[in-house]
Amino acid sequence: MMRHVVHPGAAVEPRATALPVQAHPVEVVLRGGLPFGEAVATAFEGFDGGFLELRDVAMDPLAYVIPGPAQNGHAAWYSETHRMGAGARIVQGCVHMGWRDGARFTHTHGIWEDATGARHMGHILPDQAMVARDCTVTGWGLTGGCLVAQPDPETGFTLFRPEMRAARSGGLPAHLVTLRPNQDIGAALAGLGLTGLVKGLGSLIGTETDADRLDSYATEILLTDGHVGPEGMTLHAASIGLDGRMIAGRMVAGANPVLVTAELLVLTK
Repeated sequence: MMRHVVHPGAAVEPRATALPVQAHPVEVVLRGGLPFGEAVATAFEGFDGGFLELRDVAMDPLAYVIPGPAQNGHAAWYSETHRMGAGARIVQGCVHMGWRDGARFTHTHGIWEDATGARHMGHILPDQAMVARDCTVTGWGLTGGCLVAQPDPETGFTLFRPEMRAARSGGLPAHLVTLRPNQDIGAALAGLGLTGLVKGLGSLIGTETDADRLDSYATEILLTDGHVGPEGMTLHAASIGLDGRMIAGRMVAGANPVLVTAELLVLTK
């Protein structure tokens, strides 16, 4: 039986949302000396929203959290803040840029190294992490829609949800997708009938790959590769649990239920 958690509110419909958007390929510079969230927001001036793939981004400091035990009525929470200083580097990650309370806001998961080369993983605190020097990254500026943070009565969190914006010319066809709790991430995505590359992040009730398993009831994931279409589904992810253990691999179909949310960008083929 697939794992399940109880959230403080009643289940909300629909369980999966896909909003068509236009994705404009971009290469942008995250400016050194800026807080991470500000650096991302500045890079996406002129777009409704955005998504970046992060590789080799120097940080000082880098502040982040990992999953934490349930508290305050929530099914899960966050750990204490972990901090790295000089020499910290985002090895791989992704960031959704959307809106919260009328201001640009980011949600980022990634894998990083400290000055000793030890690897860690988690969720960046955008106002407490600083880009150490100018770093060039690639991604997609989004028009026609974006993610907007809204109070969620089911989970009790404030979560990104897709919202339509005025369409513009240009760009590639794409969909912003969010998934609600207690459904397998792959099955829910496949049920939307989309075809394309899958990028993004989320939280799961444990994580099971073809190589390993995290039994932690709260895990955070970074999708490292993904494809969906009539020929089938492939999702590869890195994941971290409550105890800080990390695993990576191809996700096992039907065994990876969403804990709180999944926020995905599907680049339509």
